[in-house]
This record gives sequence, structure tokens and C-alpha cells, in this order.
Amino acid sequence: MSDQLPEPVDVLAFGPHPDDVELCAGGTMLRCKDAGYRTAIVDFTRGEAGTRGSVAVREQETAAASELLGLVGRENLGLPDAALEVTHAMTVPVVEAIRRWRPRIVLSPCTSDRHPDHIAAAALVRDAYYGATIGKMPGTTLPPHRPDALIEYFGHLEPTPSFIIDVSDVWERRWELARCYASQFGFDGQEGGETNIASDEFRRRLDSRFAYWGARIGAEYGEPFRVDRMVPLDDPVIAFRKRGRAVL
Repeated sequence: MSDQLPEPVDVLAFGPHPDDVELCAGGTMLRCKDAGYRTAIVDFTRGEAGTRGSVAVREQETAAASELLGLVGRENLGLPDAALEVTHAMTVPVVEAIRRWRPRIVLSPCTSDRHPDHIAAAALVRDAYYGATIGKMPGTTLPPHRPDALIEYFGHLEPTPSFIIDVSDVWERRWELARCYASQFGFDGQEGGETNIASDEFRRRLDSRFAYWGARIGAEYGEPFRVDRMVPLDDPVIAFRKRGRAVL
């Protein structure tokens, strides 16, 4: 069975919809790629319930974003958009994805969010993260796998983060990822239903939001994350170095 599996990845990120990982943790994914880590994304749904665009258009956009991210793989679980539920039937494919890709780090939506799909996806990943380690997990066929950590990225809500990653050096490339999803962010010039993210106001808020988190660590831009564990530091001198002119 193992001969049929892809090479393990360092980071496996889960997104409720195509574009969620790029929008919420795209800078960190780019930094991981630049550092030589193998990264992959698993999307829960095809975004078929979205107000703008279509499944076919979203697939093209996702392919473009995946290329910019330098992913070694991306897959879609084909679960129903706007109808994710925390059930065993929906947990099993998430467990299988973790076992298939065998990541060191799992990135997940945050359990604190407004969007029902984000909340359900976060719970599914949390359950699957544990279920992936159970040898006799019902409904699964792949060997168990135990990742090193489960890390949550922030969506609509922002609880107190456990740490913030400096994404200043990749910020412009991060916006290129967002532009890949032209139908969703209103970059395609097409008429469509008004949405929160398809507006200049949203783009300004997004810049301000990540600039705020960057300022908290003395950087221009930062992405916040949360974990339910203590965060080990191998080199506190590097971790707490002064960034820019900020005195922390």
C-alpha cells in the first residue's frame, strides 16, 4: 500500500473552500515553499454554493494558485458546499487525506469562526487529526499516521494567537494568490452578486488586518495562528530578534 502513496509532505493545509488557505495562510505557505518544504492542500468543497463564479472557473483559479504556491499536490474531497457536518462519514475522507499525505504539520481553519462551513471543517480536521493515529479507525484503509502538530489559521474571527509568522517578504506574492481567484474577489470585471470579499473595502481591510498582526511582532505584515499546546523554541535569540525599527 505504501508504494502507491505520494511522498510525505511537511505541511498539509485544509480549506473549507478553494481560496480559504490562500486568503488566510497564503504567506506562510509561500514561506514554507521558499524554505524548501513540501506542501499540499486539501479542499473540502468545490465552492459550488458561492455567489460569484462557477465550479469550472474556480477549478481554473485553483490550478493557477496551486502553481504559484509550488504545491506538490492538491485534492478536493468533493463534500457539499454550505452543508458540511461533523459526522463520521465526513470525517473518514479527512482521516484518509492525512494518512495519504503523511504531513509533519496540519494547517486547519480555526474553531472560532462565523462561517458554518469553516466551523464544521475545523471540527472535522480536529477529529481526523486524532483519528488518523488510530490503527483500527472504522472506514479507513490506509496505515495510521501521527503528525507533529495541528495549527489553526484565522478566518472571520481572531482569538488571541499563539504565534505570528512574519510574511512581509512575500506579501506582494500573497496578493498574487488572491488575484488568481478573480471571480471571487471581483478582479475579473464581471457583474455578479455583491459579496463581502468582492469589494475594494474588503481588500483594504485585509491589508490593515495583516498589517496589525505584523505590527504586533515588529514586522510589516504577519499571519496569526493558534495551537492548543506550548510552542517550543530552539533558538530564542533568533525568535525574538528585533524586526525593523520596532522595539518589542
